[in-house]
Order: sequence, then structure tokens, then C-alpha cells
Amino acid sequence: MADKKITRVMIIRAEGGDANPAKLGQKLGPYGIGGKFCQTFNQQTMDRQGEVVPCVLTIYEDRTFDLSFKTTPVTFLILKAAGLDKGRKGTDKGGDPKNTVGKITKADVKRIAEYKKADLNVDSIEAAMRCVEGSAKSMGISIVE
Repeated sequence: MADKKITRVMIIRAEGGDANPAKLGQKLGPYGIGGKFCQTFNQQTMDRQGEVVPCVLTIYEDRTFDLSFKTTPVTFLILKAAGLDKGRKGTDKGGDPKNTVGKITKADVKRIAEYKKADLNVDSIEAAMRCVEGSAKSMGISIVE
């Protein structure tokens, strides 16, 4: 059997179990898969409700598609651990680079690093923790013991 011809590959980020054609219509409408994608995405991400779920969507010429799910973004996990809605303003938006807006513990950093290690380009948990710490620092979130 011949391989299907790929029309488009894109990354979709939606909340687990909460994708709908109204929000994703502009991206998916031209390919005619909006409703089917949302239904499939919601069924497969019901266990991840309340988190942002990145999905690599491969669309084929015959209007079929494949989904590949990634882990939740580090920034979302850091904000959730710190109990915040968003991090510090960037310097381009008038934010002070020395200002901290929240705190997370080393245990939170380790938990996030263990969860994200599969998607990070690192060899050890310590390196993954340094990646998470760097993201937290750039968001204005300090690490406490």
C-alpha cells in the first residue's frame, strides 16, 4: 500500500478535553477536519483536563489525520506550582528583570523535571532541573529550598 500524502503538519495547543471547532476553526477549517479533530482530541485527553496539551497534528490529503501528544509546557507547570496566572512582564513591556512574582520549591522543580525529561534534550534529571530553573527565573519565579 502506498503511503498517504501529507498535506500539513502543525502543532495545536488546547486544554485537555476542551477543544472545540469555534476556537480552532481558523486553523483547521481549510482542511475540513475541525469537528472530527476536536472530538478525537477531547476523547484522548479527558484525563488531562485543566492542563494545556500540545499535539502534533499530521493532516493527510484524504482528510484523515494522526495525533501525537506531547507533555504539558514547562511554563504552564511552573505557573500552576506557583499558584499564578502569569509570570513577570518582559523588559520590552516595562517589567523589571529583578522583580520576582512568585516562588516554587526544589521539590516542585524536581517533579516538573521528571515529568518533562522525555521532551527535553538532556541526559540527566539534574540537567532537566536546570532547564526548569532557568524557565522559572526568566518568568520571575524564585526557587526556594
